[in-house]
Amino acid sequence: MKYKYKVGDAVEYSPIGRTVGRFTVIRQMPFEDTAGVRKYRIGSVQEGFERTVVEHDLKTALAGESAYKDGPVRR
Repeated sequence: MKYKYKVGDAVEYSPIGRTVGRFTVIRQMPFEDTAGVRKYRIGSVQEGFERTVVEHDLKTALAGESAYKDGPVRR
């Protein structure tokens, strides 16, 4: 199975109870055959940390800046 998004892609994600935000794909997680879903690590400058999300919770962001201006924040 192919991944829909690649590293560096801008995506939109809506955390539970919050508004939709712009994030950047940090990495594609290894495919877990038992789960049957593709997962990604995403992040944004506003949050300063990464999240793991499943592909069906993401959608392609409109063209524009990445959520990270100078690359992801590593802690």
